[in-house]
Amino acid sequence: MFTIDTSVYINALNPAEAGSLDSQAFLSYVFQNGLSVFSPTLLLVEVAAGVARAFNDTYRGVAMAQAVRGLPGQVWLPLDDLLAEESAHLGAKYRLRGADAVYAAVASRQGAVLVTLDKQQLQRLPAIITVEQPAQALARRV
Repeated sequence: MFTIDTSVYINALNPAEAGSLDSQAFLSYVFQNGLSVFSPTLLLVEVAAGVARAFNDTYRGVAMAQAVRGLPGQVWLPLDDLLAEESAHLGAKYRLRGADAVYAAVASRQGAVLVTLDKQQLQRLPAIITVEQPAQALARRV
């Protein structure tokens, strides 16, 4: 079971970025094997906006968000009052940016491994959840 931060999806789309091949391989493994991925609905917004910014292409951003929505194994968690409260607590306690705290709360709630490239998540969250980079997560499972 995984929660995959937006940073991994965006990194996989940009072969010029360091680690892109690792992100691509990890995502391929997860979705080809139908593994469970617990995602906040916020992921759709972040993917659309991130892709549109990175490639200066609105339509590509929206299309990528729709593609992510349809990936097998996705379990979507809405940012309701309870998840917002959990996220706020984790964000304040571990000094995370808002969206990063939402992914941490989803992973914590579901007992999932948080896969990310975000340095703050990687450094600050291992005391409470398993946090791995894509290459680490893939190596442990293959």
